[in-house]
Amino acid sequence: MKTVPISQLADIRTGFTFREASSGKQSGEILGLQIRDVRNVKVVDPDHLSVINWQGSDQLPTLVPGEVVLAAKGSYNRAALFLDQQHQVIPSSQLLVLSVRDKWSISPGFLCWVLNYPETQRRMAEFQSGTSIFSISKKALQALTIPLPSRQVQDQILRLDALLDEERRVTKALIENRETQVLGVVQQLLSGAVE
Repeated sequence: MKTVPISQLADIRTGFTFREASSGKQSGEILGLQIRDVRNVKVVDPDHLSVINWQGSDQLPTLVPGEVVLAAKGSYNRAALFLDQQHQVIPSSQLLVLSVRDKWSISPGFLCWVLNYPETQRRMAEFQSGTSIFSISKKALQALTIPLPSRQVQDQILRLDALLDEERRVTKALIENRETQVLGVVQQLLSGAVE
């Protein structure tokens, strides 16, 4: 399998420093994306982001649909795909933003998937620096090589991953349903309604 340094596939930039606003969300407000927002998701959900006070330039450095964000600080460098077209979202300085150069050679979805792939995560851990708070630098990420299968194989991998996600969702729902059933029977047993 062909492997390619990320620097040949995507431009990488760092996020920005900002402060959270104290008020609730209102239409047109600027949202901030932080590490906690990408920790357990594959796609960024703007409905869960905080409003920020932007003190920077008038030209907002917002995310563009199709960009991949990677947590650059901490021991878990999780990536998430940004697809939203309605909100202005600015990534924090603790994130690296990857913009795919040629979407014919690699899809943003596959880039996100491969960054979260356990083998890639293991290799990224080797690039981490720091003593108490680990981080991966832009330079180290640029040098990281990833497998680059054909677009057809990339699409197959993404379909398999989507099927696995659906299976997880259904399995979780079945377990929750079974717990509800068991608790209902227990409640009936405790109340004496059933012997």
